Amino acid sequence: MRRFLSTLVLIASIYSVSTIAFAQTPTGLFKWKKGQQLTYKVEHNTVATETIADSKTEFKNLLELTKRWTVEDVSSEGLATLTLVVEGIKMKSTNPKGDELSYDSANPKASTPQLKEQLEKYIGTKIATIIMDTQGRVRSVKESNFGAASKYEVELPFAVVVPGGEIKKGLAWQRNFNITMDPPQGTGEKYESSQKYECTSIDAGKIKLLVSTELKKTPENIADQLPLLPFLVEGEVTLDAEKGVMTESIMKVDKTLKGHQGENSSYRMYSLFKETLTSSK
Repeated sequence: MRRFLSTLVLIASIYSVSTIAFAQTPTGLFKWKKGQQLTYKVEHNTVATETIADSKTEFKNLLELTKRWTVEDVSSEGLATLTLVVEGIKMKSTNPKGDELSYDSANPKASTPQLKEQLEKYIGTKIATIIMDTQGRVRSVKESNFGAASKYEVELPFAVVVPGGEIKKGLAWQRNFNITMDPPQGTGEKYESSQKYECTSIDAGKIKLLVSTELKKTPENIADQLPLLPFLVEGEVTLDAEKGVMTESIMKVDKTLKGHQGENSSYRMYSLFKETLTSSK
């Protein structure tokens, strides 16, 4: 998930949210019910290509996983306690030398031992327990068993934050946040960023939102921009207003930086992330 394993952990950083024009406890689109279970299928394709003079290297990663959010409780204020469990993982990575590593939780014996050791601990284990409001904001992280708790604030569990009240076509809003680059990606540097949303259509209760992300100030050093690329997503999210859930999120990054290693060098980051609701009960 954009972001939680080698590729998932790649996108772990700190986000402190401050959305505009939001009241303290308004009613948002998300409808939490105790006992509710939301199961999502995630497909994440990543390709990183680096060119230095006549030398070209490429890293590829394809991740598929099934995850389940369970609403354990809902407070009188509408705050939901949710737990996250990963039910299945399938991953295939190809390094610059062309070596392929693979893992399939459905067939662990055929998996690469290195990946099997890294990933099997996630299967069927409670990954996290978080508190969310009806706007999709993470109010707190009670438990994070793998990775920093802050990753659930930078990578919103359900892709977006929505305003209180009715969402209408043409409505636009944003959230402001800080990306903090913790080791090994950085040494605690903070980058002010914003994510903008716009409602482009509403049809039969299905709300489509365009999403774009940008840095408020881009680092002058091109090399410092590289670890920030996975966060600069743009795409489309679909919400079901009647059920109060996110049904699909498609996020993409396709950016090239030139000169990160001097003249005649470039780095391209391509990432396509798709998350689809497969079961809601």
